[in-house]
Amino acid sequence: MDQLWIFLGRLHPIAVHLPIGIFLLLALVELADRVAPPARLGPGLRTLVLSVGLGAALTAALCGWLLAADGSYDVTLLDRHRWLGLSFSLLTALLFAVRRWPRLYASTLFATIILLGAAGHIGGALTHGENYLRPTVATSRRSVSPDPMQALVFEHVVQPIFEQRCIACHGPTKSNGDLRLDSHTQLAKGGKTGPAIKAGEADASLLVRRAHLPLDAKGHMPPRGKPQLTDDEVALLVWWIEAGAPAGKRVAELSPPPAIAELVASYLGVPRPPPPDRAAMLATAERLERKLGILIRPLTAEGPWLAANARLQFAQFGDAELAELAPISAALHWLDLGETAVTDAGLAALGAMKNLRRLQLDRTALTDAGLTRLSGLTQLELLNLHTTQVTDIGLMALGGLPRLRTLYLWNTRMTPEAVAKFGAQQTNRRAIARWEAEISALGARIRSEQFSANFGEALASPPAMPGPPPPTKPVPASNSSKAAPKVRPDL
Repeated sequence: MDQLWIFLGRLHPIAVHLPIGIFLLLALVELADRVAPPARLGPGLRTLVLSVGLGAALTAALCGWLLAADGSYDVTLLDRHRWLGLSFSLLTALLFAVRRWPRLYASTLFATIILLGAAGHIGGALTHGENYLRPTVATSRRSVSPDPMQALVFEHVVQPIFEQRCIACHGPTKSNGDLRLDSHTQLAKGGKTGPAIKAGEADASLLVRRAHLPLDAKGHMPPRGKPQLTDDEVALLVWWIEAGAPAGKRVAELSPPPAIAELVASYLGVPRPPPPDRAAMLATAERLERKLGILIRPLTAEGPWLAANARLQFAQFGDAELAELAPISAALHWLDLGETAVTDAGLAALGAMKNLRRLQLDRTALTDAGLTRLSGLTQLELLNLHTTQVTDIGLMALGGLPRLRTLYLWNTRMTPEAVAKFGAQQTNRRAIARWEAEISALGARIRSEQFSANFGEALASPPAMPGPPPPTKPVPASNSSKAAPKVRPDL
């Protein structure tokens, strides 16, 4: 029987909209009667409308009373909403009783609408938080200095995420599971199931585990139907927890890797630098081609993005020549330094090539020390290291390259075991699982739209619709959320 009461209580959000619509429409029609008499509501129809409205109001009040037993709402607001809702129901009964006395009916209807608005506002505060009518509050708190590295991590980055995604159900008004996320102090207390975060261990933190559950899984947070955390927001929360979940530190104090620094800047609304000017880049590229004897070509017919190839210069292209590419560094997407005389020290020039996607360093004097120069290449997707002296130690320096997906490692000193472990950190398996689930759901929808006709012949099995791709082979020896990049002998 308890389950029945719970079920009936949860019908309140549905039932409450019927009396709201009925009485708002009734008020509009009665108001129109004062302006355009042909819109007058007849006595019989008015009685019918009031009867249905009264029944709907009483039903909504009963469901709401049962829902209040859930116990996860702010007591003060809950009491206000409960008594306002009950008063509204009683006023609708009075409205029905005085429907034949025009003046008393008009004043009672006016009071009913006012009470309806008050009860609705408190109900919205209970469900969505007290600031649900002011969605820009969280955004305004992120007004910080133009330098994102000076922003307070919790106040300007983490707390706004909670405000937008979590506080409607875990705030001062409503705290499901006795968990509140409206302050660092409340977050540290945790809820009925224990601490929400474990400082320094994101994977062991309940908050992160719940966010990573499949959307339809029991316990996924935010629940289905609510605004979901984005991948970038989850990455910021994971970084903050791994850094010890501090309350008052600035971004710079936590020494974020370049990829996280970019996410912080983007989240704080710091505009990305505009793309380089195409005409200026092409003119500079032509001059550098003649001077350095290398090839520099545009990658697209319209954009400023360039591909530079110094391979054919061999030993004549070294660290000094690489430094001369600085004027076009922002426009470089592809850079081939294979078989040149570039050294570890000269690779410092790569730090300004923030948009680099492909980099070839094969057959150079590159060592593990040189790989540390690549840490700022957050857009790098392909890296060719074959026939170099890099070892497993150098893989650690590549861990800050979030988009790296392909490595060429033939004739290096890196071992398959180390690369497999590194690769497990590079692929977001949780995102892949989520996308596969979405593909599966879309496949089911496609199958449900299939049409077949039978004229009496023996039917063969209908053609199978494409389903989700087979699961990727797991990378051994790792429980990380990412997987191995491709390992190829050569380009």
